[in-house]
Amino acid sequence: MTSPGKGTAITLTVVGLFLVLFFPFYAIQWIGYAVVLVVVLSYLYSRIIRGGLSVERAPMDLVIYRYQNATVSIRIANQTVLPIPHLVVGDNPGTLYSGYENIRLLSLGPGERRLLDYRIRGMNRGSYRIGPISVRYSDPLGFFPVSATVPAEIRLIVYPSILPVRVPMNAGLPAGTITAANRIYEDPTRYRSVREYVPGDEMRRINWKVSARTGRLHSNEWLPTINFPVMVLLNLTADDYELRQRYHHMERTIDAAASLVHHLAVRGQSIGLGSTGTLKADEQAVMPWIPIAAGPQRAVSVLQTLAQLQPNEQPVATAGPDRSPDVVSFFLEHGSVSFGTRVFYLGPPLASDRMAALLTSVGDRTLIRLHYTDEGVTDRQTLPVESVKLWRITEFGDEVFVPQT
Repeated sequence: MTSPGKGTAITLTVVGLFLVLFFPFYAIQWIGYAVVLVVVLSYLYSRIIRGGLSVERAPMDLVIYRYQNATVSIRIANQTVLPIPHLVVGDNPGTLYSGYENIRLLSLGPGERRLLDYRIRGMNRGSYRIGPISVRYSDPLGFFPVSATVPAEIRLIVYPSILPVRVPMNAGLPAGTITAANRIYEDPTRYRSVREYVPGDEMRRINWKVSARTGRLHSNEWLPTINFPVMVLLNLTADDYELRQRYHHMERTIDAAASLVHHLAVRGQSIGLGSTGTLKADEQAVMPWIPIAAGPQRAVSVLQTLAQLQPNEQPVATAGPDRSPDVVSFFLEHGSVSFGTRVFYLGPPLASDRMAALLTSVGDRTLIRLHYTDEGVTDRQTLPVESVKLWRITEFGDEVFVPQT
């Protein structure tokens, strides 16, 4: 149902004035006065509620994982002493699907506050803008409708899917956060227990207090822990992927990278990311390189980057040397990684010369694990270094990494 609108208000005002000016009968003139008074009061009503309606939301970005729901909240308050009988509030979800829950019709009493919630499902990773908010309301008779736009925008970041990852962590740098079985990684700062002395124990192990109390030598045992710094090298150069199901394989590879980052982050490990995928920065496409660091903030930075990465459509042959989408050249451009870092390459199988260049740049002392995207490639190359482990990124299912035999 549509409201009468300003045209009706003008018509009634003209009719009311006509009755007052041209009919000498008091009853008819009072009717004219009443009509004009109703229009004037409706106008004042509209002006009052216009200045007392508050529409806002918390200026915080929303973060979800792919296929999860995000709840968008809008706070509405009627700060006047007059009710708002008809109020339509609509939020612009952009390209996201909200099931038409983003538009509401309601009424507000004097001083009433309402919280409007609706859900958005993140079907695809990326960064999305939500807003602005549009409102429509009027006086009770609908003579003076008001339409306004509230520029309250927020950003929704949809992370890639996180799948279970089983990565062997039995070797690394000493004194970390991951418990190891090998006593060579014992951390002197993490006491575990006391045992009887065994010939060959170092003098620094002997617990003299316990030994004096028991009359027999006892040695300290410390908890073996390792550190597992990882640089994720993500190949998103479109030409390196087979044309058949290219988009699916690239998205699956991004999911695998995000799953690996999440797996390491919850265990307190240092993480870095280098990718030939592109990000929009100052109207230019840049390939991200995030140095290795520990902490939740670094994991969040990597996941946000993975959420917004786009395939690099630039041909390798025509690119300049400083912006080449070749993943090995990109890695060499940013220098070598520190000793003990594990480099996880995620992407299609590399040619023999590019593999050799990658191994040379990393060095024999750095552990490498390669995770190839499954594209039905049967010609698996022989890896010359024992520390290089070849795994396969599956096309479907919850098991994202499968050892390649």
